[in-house]
Amino acid sequence: MEGILEGAMEKANYGKLKEILLDGKRSASVLLEEQNKEQSPSSTRTRTTTTTIRTTTSRSQNEPADKRQKGDPLNRYSGWTVPSNSHILETVDIDTITPESFYRDYVRLRKPVVIRGSLQKVADAPNLDNWKSVDYLRTKAGDSTVVVEQRSSEKDSFGKGNEKSMAFGELLELIAKGDAMHYLTTQDVEANEDGRPDLMAPFMKRFQDDFPLRPILMGNLVPQNINVWMGNNSDGASSGLHHDYHDNLYLVLKGKKRFRLFSPMDTEKMYTRGKLLQVHENGRINYEGDETTAYGADLKSDAAATAAMRKESAESMLAQAELDVENGVDGAQERLEAAESAMDDALEALLDAEADDEDDDEDEDGGTLFSSQGAKFDDNDNNDYGDDDDDDENDGQEEDEPEQNDSKPSSTASSRRLVDRTVKNPDNFSRVPFDILDDKKELDKSFPDMLNAKAAFCTVEEGECLYLPASWFHEVRSFGGKGGHLAMNYWFHPPDAADNFEKPYTTNFWPNDFEQRFDSQ
Repeated sequence: MEGILEGAMEKANYGKLKEILLDGKRSASVLLEEQNKEQSPSSTRTRTTTTTIRTTTSRSQNEPADKRQKGDPLNRYSGWTVPSNSHILETVDIDTITPESFYRDYVRLRKPVVIRGSLQKVADAPNLDNWKSVDYLRTKAGDSTVVVEQRSSEKDSFGKGNEKSMAFGELLELIAKGDAMHYLTTQDVEANEDGRPDLMAPFMKRFQDDFPLRPILMGNLVPQNINVWMGNNSDGASSGLHHDYHDNLYLVLKGKKRFRLFSPMDTEKMYTRGKLLQVHENGRINYEGDETTAYGADLKSDAAATAAMRKESAESMLAQAELDVENGVDGAQERLEAAESAMDDALEALLDAEADDEDDDEDEDGGTLFSSQGAKFDDNDNNDYGDDDDDDENDGQEEDEPEQNDSKPSSTASSRRLVDRTVKNPDNFSRVPFDILDDKKELDKSFPDMLNAKAAFCTVEEGECLYLPASWFHEVRSFGGKGGHLAMNYWFHPPDAADNFEKPYTTNFWPNDFEQRFDSQ
């Protein structure tokens, strides 16, 4: 699943993008004002006409839902769907696939699949086998502080927001003794110097030498978050029915996981807590108040990035045109005028981005750029939840917000601000209790639409992994024998390009962001 960190990444990016949008010492507003002083009425009219054309031609995929034409479908998912109820998910051997074929046959089609074979080949991570050793884990991070969920009894469930801080070594000892009361889920992720969430929590960084940031199998997908999950639920603890917001590569290192899956095509039948806004063609789900592009970027961040690229392009055109005019090249004057118009349009877009930023900025003491409903990476989308968290709200009613646990590190305890905030009753969870999913009589009485949804099933054994595209609903049962259960997962920003292994996203928003921050690592 995921954590509660996702919208954080998308919205946090805007803070840094604003800096990129500024031309050195002068803001876009100042530059635009200077340009306007130099323009003639005719050039102003040209700019207005160009802007109008741009607005008209760009209103498509990323257009706000409330401005879409009447009759546009709410659910535009076009990927693979479950062919029949109780379908058994396909299993493939890692030796039979390549990154290109995996993208073509599964990622592109938005088709989940179990991958059997060496995890070292799947994730290019030979040291993952060492994680089965308690001594190895203790040596690497025994003194690291982690936040774990705890329940009051083995009949109780996780997922209630009851958290406790302890040393990782202490948790290892508890699990070794058979303790089933504590569970390691998504850890707090800190903001970097640019205000954007890190790729992983400080605890996970202790193990960073054991795995690559970008597994070879996943080709050119861009990672969003990396997590580890650990517990000791031999009776099959349930995650509750939910979906995440990112593509998930889930590697089972100990124990096993049983998945019940529903495609995004069945979203309207899932009785989500959030009010559905739309389902993109690639399956990415948006709820009211948290609209994104199909690849998961906040709309304003996406607009700002697009404006920045247009400005860079216009600057290059302008510089070349000025040089050509100086050298007397034929047609240079016309190209110069066109470049000046393009620059003017770009600056206008930057001005719009700045104005939007001023409207949305919160003061530093009272909040962040991260939405509460999408602020936790792919374990929760802003709530991509851990696959082992239990959700026992069987009556489908909202719970009161839990009291703050004083044992959990506060965001002020570190010089770097924490940006993942656990959200109670997140949008991406179903109101259907996990313990009635097989009870047709109860479903018919309380959640009748569920009976028309088609479920697929799979079991992921130790040493296997599951690829699960973004926004596939799933309920997961975790089983751990002696030594508990242990898993690691990667979340990736969902691709939205129709069929392009080399460039799986329709813009360079996420590839550029990752390159700037992590490619040097």
